[in-house]
Amino acid sequence: MEQYSMKNPFPATVVGVRPITKPGSAKETNHIDLSLEGSGLEYSAGDALGVQPMNDPELADALIAALGLDPQETVALPTGAVAPLREALITTYDITTIKKSVLVKWNAVANSAKLNAYIEDAEQLREFAHGRDILDLAQDPETAARFENATQFVGCLGKLSPRLYSIASSPDAVPGQVSLCVGAVRYTPKHSERPRKGVCSTYLADRVKPGDKVRVFVQPKPGFRLPDDGSTPIIMVGPGAGIAPFRAFWQQRVADKATGPMWFFFGNPHQATDACYEDELAELVASGAMRVSEAWSRDQDHKVYVQHLMEQNAEEIWKWLRAGAVFYVCGDAMRMAKDVQAALLNIISTQGKHSPEEAVGYLAAMRDAKQYRKDVY
Repeated sequence: MEQYSMKNPFPATVVGVRPITKPGSAKETNHIDLSLEGSGLEYSAGDALGVQPMNDPELADALIAALGLDPQETVALPTGAVAPLREALITTYDITTIKKSVLVKWNAVANSAKLNAYIEDAEQLREFAHGRDILDLAQDPETAARFENATQFVGCLGKLSPRLYSIASSPDAVPGQVSLCVGAVRYTPKHSERPRKGVCSTYLADRVKPGDKVRVFVQPKPGFRLPDDGSTPIIMVGPGAGIAPFRAFWQQRVADKATGPMWFFFGNPHQATDACYEDELAELVASGAMRVSEAWSRDQDHKVYVQHLMEQNAEEIWKWLRAGAVFYVCGDAMRMAKDVQAALLNIISTQGKHSPEEAVGYLAAMRDAKQYRKDVY
């Protein structure tokens, strides 16, 4: 059987795509089911799925028009094959990320004083690149470049990279399939009125239909696994699309008939529009298999996040930890995960009668013992 991997993704058939948040949600989240039949790919709860996306055809068309190039002109691909420019921009080249390496090559043609300043200052480049794509360069008179041909243009571009998503299913719950839970990224940057879209999240949300093929591979995450002993308690913190690996966890524990208690902390802006997998969660709560604490941050005058619920339940969380519970967190590394870790350190300090320094050491020991595990991005 052919070996599928990141270098050779499997063309998985789309079984279904459905929203799990409701219309009007500012946190539009979609559930995607893909068939792995015939792939030989195997995964465990906690692993990630790599998805090779495609760029938005409308963005590719606008870029080609702005550069005055022929969409049917043949260009080389990194694999050594060739394809028409339009196809290459949709399937192969990165047209949404501005890196220093891209700017250096672009500016060899554009000769822009403005871009020279950004190339020479990493902090300015970081600010300039945020929310900008290659079309912005092409449309700005101060940064525009006139390429002799399509080959010269694609020589500036990097390769379109796969995106990794935490798998939202257990292989024992849905044999031959894999599920994803993906938040669609859509925003309008400060510098432009042109709306922006997450490359892969909106590829899956807007353009992928049942029966289509999506190229995927499994990315193992051995550091983010359920405990071997099914009687071990687990605490899971996963607001928004961070719910994904924990759906895999609870499905796996149900399939294993595991006896260990589960406690899930979930958060999103509004309960009316932003609840995810609410029927599954209600069934688990009703059966006594899992405890769920939910933070709806915008449903009251003051904002309530998962870390606030942790603080409200500090005494009981400490009891679970002392009983050997494994603590998991999944989601945004820059803000949420830091706030959750700060809340956890505070619980260790106040409930365990430890100094702040001792609490840091205690958490480090938990990490070493695999009692504290993170899947953050």
